[in-house]
Order: sequence, then C-alpha cells, then structure tokens
Amino acid sequence: MVSLENLVRSLNTAFESKDYESCEKIIPSVKLELIKNKIFIPDLKNNNEQYINDLNITKKILEIGALTDIFLSKNEAFENDFTLLRSFYFCKNDKLSNSENKSKIICLYLLVLRSDGDVTRFHSELEYLDRHIPNLEDDELLSYPIKVDRWLMEGLYQRAWELLDAGLNIPEFDVFNKTLMSAIRDEIAHSTEMAYQELPLTSIKTLLFLENEKDVQTVADDRGWTVANSIVSFNQDEDDDDDDDIDDGFENDALDFNRNAKDSLKVIDNTLDYAINLETIV
Repeated sequence: MVSLENLVRSLNTAFESKDYESCEKIIPSVKLELIKNKIFIPDLKNNNEQYINDLNITKKILEIGALTDIFLSKNEAFENDFTLLRSFYFCKNDKLSNSENKSKIICLYLLVLRSDGDVTRFHSELEYLDRHIPNLEDDELLSYPIKVDRWLMEGLYQRAWELLDAGLNIPEFDVFNKTLMSAIRDEIAHSTEMAYQELPLTSIKTLLFLENEKDVQTVADDRGWTVANSIVSFNQDEDDDDDDDIDDGFENDALDFNRNAKDSLKVIDNTLDYAINLETIV
C-alpha cells in the first residue's frame, strides 16, 4: 500500500506539472489516508505542535484539490473542498487560518457564485467575510469580485468588462472571467433589444465589446436579429393582424413593457456614457 507521504509527494509533483487529471485521480486516495490518520477534519481544541503541522499539510492538500477543481471546471467539487477549507481559514488559530492561497481561493469561491448567477449567496458570503476578514476591500484579490459585482449591479458594464479583461494575471481566474464577460454581453444585448428597434452595426460592435463585424453577425444569428445595410434590427414581435383580439390587459402589459424599456435605456446609457458619446450611436 502506498504511504501517505508518497501519495502527497506524487500529488505535489502532478500539481506543479499542471497535470490536473492526475491530481484528480490521486486526491481521493490522499483524503482517505488523511481520514485514517485522523487529520482530515481539524480538532481545533488540540494545540499539539505536531498535530498543527499535520493539519497544515491537510490544508495544503485541500487547497491543491480546490485549485484542481477550478482548472477542471468542476465547480461543485470546488465548493465541497472550500467547505472543508472553511474550518481552517476561519478558525482562531493563526497557524491554521493563514495561507498564501487563502485570498485567492476565497476570491475564486465568490467568482464561482457570481458566475453561476447565485447573487443571493454571493452577498450572504460577502457579509460573512466582512465580519471575519478586516479591511476586506483593501485586499487586491478579495476586492476583485466585489468590484465586479458592484459594477454589474449598477449597470456599469464597461467598468466591469475592463476589470475582467485586464484580469490579475492569475490563470485560475480566466475560467470565470470568460463566463462573466459572456453574461455581461448577454445582459447588454437584452437591454438593447428592449430599448431600441434597430441600431447601426458599428454601434452594436461597440456596445457588446466585439472585435469585428463578423462577431456581430454571429451574435445576431444567435439572438434572431436581422442585419441589412449595416443596420441591426431586433425584430421585436409585432402582429398587426391580432389588433382585434387586444383586451383590457394590454394596457397593463404595455405599461410593464415601457417600464422595462426605460430600465433598459438606463443600462444602455450607463454603458454608452462611459464608452462613447450617445449621440454618435443613435
């Protein structure tokens, strides 16, 4: 039987070599050995120095597992590993709570929640972190998802986009940046559909942060837009043949649509005001 020491050595070698598939295969065996050695779940009342050292090895293994999950895009497994890491990160023993990977992994956890659209849990976790980590927004990594969320909530998509596009030169973040950037583009596209019947193709390219007109055509095809003579039409559903069937409920529907359209115009204005002069777009 392979010893825990050899398993950990193999895991470290695989992780340093960026062989995440091998890491995924090794980790279950390592966790089983940690359980056998009674160092998988920390006993926070035990302050024995050797025991604390062993727990720090456990913490490092869980961090490798969490980062491996990220590289393999296995968010559920990552959340499970983060749940285990909570016992370390938020305990009162500084020798266990401190880690060079702590801010990065917490940041990744917040990005997982935000990229999954779980805004309620995101803000709930943020409140918890604010109570347990002093000067939360002074931390470069931890402030990153906070800024992204704030600007998304305020409709300041240009700022959120630029932050995501710049990144932090951390490979693990790229997975979520792409997901969040796609979500931003979809939200702007939806707001544009609500606010306008048509816009110049070049304006759509600017609004959606697209590289070229071919990319605009791809988005148009995906969303059922029509592109003709450098104009993008959003093909809002209109059926004049059904006018005789309009009932009293139409007025309420129209009011709701107008209200949504105003909100969408505000979103578009926020984006355009930051990027370009609105008059040159419409």
